[in-house]
Amino acid sequence: MSMPLVIQERFCRQSAALIAAGFSLPDVFAYLRVSLPKYRPIWERIETDLASGIGLPEAVGHQALAPILFQQLQLAQVHGDLAKALAVAGDYLGLRVRNRQRIGQLLIYPLVLLGMLVTLQVVVVFGVLPALALPQSHLVHTQLMTMGGGLAAGLLIWLGWHRLTLAQRLQLLQRLPGVRGVMQVYYQFQFTAGAAHFLLAGAEIADFCRHLITVGGPLGDLGARIQQKIQQGAELADALHEAFVPPEVARLLTMGQTHHLVATGLKLFGEQLFLQLQQRLERLVNLVQPLLFLLIGGEILLIYLQILLPLYQSFGG
Repeated sequence: MSMPLVIQERFCRQSAALIAAGFSLPDVFAYLRVSLPKYRPIWERIETDLASGIGLPEAVGHQALAPILFQQLQLAQVHGDLAKALAVAGDYLGLRVRNRQRIGQLLIYPLVLLGMLVTLQVVVVFGVLPALALPQSHLVHTQLMTMGGGLAAGLLIWLGWHRLTLAQRLQLLQRLPGVRGVMQVYYQFQFTAGAAHFLLAGAEIADFCRHLITVGGPLGDLGARIQQKIQQGAELADALHEAFVPPEVARLLTMGQTHHLVATGLKLFGEQLFLQLQQRLERLVNLVQPLLFLLIGGEILLIYLQILLPLYQSFGG
């Protein structure tokens, strides 16, 4: 049984609120069994794993939930603020849910219009033109071949995407223009928010970097690179010179300010990065509708050509 993102968001927010109010994990999952009964088997599997001694991150990870949830729970094992980790994961999942809803809203009108145009085109090409004894334009065959090739390519891409591992998907996304910038801000947010939680819990930035290695994925690679630089004798400022570490964060960590001041600064900057991530995602989402309208414009042009060219040919042009 898979769990939709909107339910994962509710899980994070409800669990964070209950834990912050003093509820224990068994109480939290007892509440979830009542509030989200459809996913009772998942809650029971997590409880079974916890009862057998498996940690919460691993128990949640076994249910194939969003990676950010697993990463935040892993970090919470060290800095100790489970409610905050769940809240951070809930905020990001909420952002993804809103963007998906926004995409759906943007797609409704263009897709309906495109469907009507395709229907009109089929009626014209296979109904009106034969009834008028007019020849079909060569554009029909070209369009059919293009559509067939596009569908085949889309199917191959879909199959290939689902065969990739999570790490391979992330590497591929980081190479795409536009998406690369979003991914960078996302991991900068993850690094900054995690570092803030560690420092607020009294740990050092070196502890956070060492723990990142256990997280895996791009953040794990980042932690390994930073640790390697430090072991080779590099200064912290040089070791933090990475794409997933914002320059402002690196400067703040090496300014020699008090522990609490640095932690508070990281927390505030993490909130700014989250807003920046939200803005970048919204810009990407807003590109969907104009691209569809370009496709609609091309479809309208094809319909005109498929009507006018046969008429022109019938007049001896």
